[in-house]
Amino acid sequence: MTSPSFDLTAEPWLPVRLPNGTAGPTVGLRELLCRAHELSDVELPLPPASAQLWRVLALITARVTGLDTSEGASEWQQRRREILDAGQFSESDVDAYLSPLKERFDLFHPERPWLQDPRLREECAKSSGVNKLAWGRTAGQNQVWLGGHHHDLDPVPLSPDEASWHLLATLGYGPSGRCTSRTVDGRSEANSTAGPLRGTVSFHPMGRNLFESLVLNIPLPDEEAEGEVPEPAPWERDRLPDPLGLPEEATGLAGLLVNQFRHAVLLTPSTDGAQVVDAYVTWAFRERQVSPTDPHLIHLTSKDGRKYARPADASRAVWRDLESLLAESTQERFRPELFTQLTSRARLPLELREALRLRAFGFDQDGQTRDRQWFTSRTPAVLRWLQESSDSAEENTRALTRIRATHEAAERSGRRLRDALTSAWKESNSPSGGTGGTETGTGPWLRTGTARYWSTAEELFWRTVMDEDSTGPGNDFILLTLRAYDEVTASYCFRPRVAKAVEQHRRRLLDGWSRGRNDEEDAA
Repeated sequence: MTSPSFDLTAEPWLPVRLPNGTAGPTVGLRELLCRAHELSDVELPLPPASAQLWRVLALITARVTGLDTSEGASEWQQRRREILDAGQFSESDVDAYLSPLKERFDLFHPERPWLQDPRLREECAKSSGVNKLAWGRTAGQNQVWLGGHHHDLDPVPLSPDEASWHLLATLGYGPSGRCTSRTVDGRSEANSTAGPLRGTVSFHPMGRNLFESLVLNIPLPDEEAEGEVPEPAPWERDRLPDPLGLPEEATGLAGLLVNQFRHAVLLTPSTDGAQVVDAYVTWAFRERQVSPTDPHLIHLTSKDGRKYARPADASRAVWRDLESLLAESTQERFRPELFTQLTSRARLPLELREALRLRAFGFDQDGQTRDRQWFTSRTPAVLRWLQESSDSAEENTRALTRIRATHEAAERSGRRLRDALTSAWKESNSPSGGTGGTETGTGPWLRTGTARYWSTAEELFWRTVMDEDSTGPGNDFILLTLRAYDEVTASYCFRPRVAKAVEQHRRRLLDGWSRGRNDEEDAA
């Protein structure tokens, strides 16, 4: 009987976009690489899976192009420029890498399924269920966080392409805490640490087509590790790693991008390979190595000097952190290292540098089981303004000044709106007029009003920032706060006390009017 098979190099599992922005066909890995110059993008329907996919694709691209080794930053950048000038991947180079590893890219291979551990069949007394693998579904006693009403009594199988997406998301963003029990050499454990990307926002440069984006997502290999044997990717290893052994020191791009997983997964296909009907999700290692700094994440410094990835916040749009992404790193805040490698000194073609956009994949979640919201975002061509040193180009300095002033104006108006909505609600509903007594909370105005404001503020921000002749937003953000304030309070103002409180705090929003004009003049 033929074993089930799903060859990821050939079978369609990667949704792509065409140059006109419309959805194209779903393709396999080989076609994706060979046609990358004809496509505009690849993005999975599951943003957490996309974040992990782009790391996998960056490593494979580095292997295909030879950008996985460093001979010094200058030489590496020159090689990258030559590859970009070529405009497409060589099919022979793609085949030279993929063909010898064809079996390792089989999602259902009996001995070496892609990114999975076949030992789980014997080491786990029972499976976890397909719902444990599928993000957005409830499993076991967990509650529904992201929607859907699946349950373990009637699990719905996944198609192989969908299962591969959820596999990537689980390896990148899997939770810490309780998991399916796994016994290795007599040691039985049923808990895991969190995935390497859990609760983070991942930032990726975008070129004019998929080929450019793939090349630009390759980080510069560690020059200090030059001469060392680079760590192989999971599909390149001849032997499976020891779950109880001491972790290897992360070396090379594989150690940086795809060897930080903390979960072990195994998919169970149907007999014909058309569906994934079950899955094992458990711990991969007991010892935890010191993880390298992920080049796609913003990092902050804790009070004790520890460097950590900044947590994702679904309520905070990416544009509000644009300055942190473009400006040089400080002792407290480090922009993604990949962006430092994309400055004007990195020998990128001028036309490409001027077109560089930014995309983010985020997942707002805690360290264990609570998944709040995932999100994705794109920006216009802003990476041309990456700051590289104190002597940055005058255009970059002006752009960062414009971004900073516009952002500060937006944040300042947002704070005033928040205070006005909170205070007006309390004074409208407190027996003592908001001066004491019963605590009335923030009420329904705050969440709705601030959401309306920030959604419109983003459009104004981009309109102002991308206009190189602009001197700032003036009082436009204040006008947005007034509109949002009136929209959420108007239907309550038939009561005189409410109308009085609402009008009083509305005037406080207007207090910033002349100040906004002065701020604009100072920025100019």
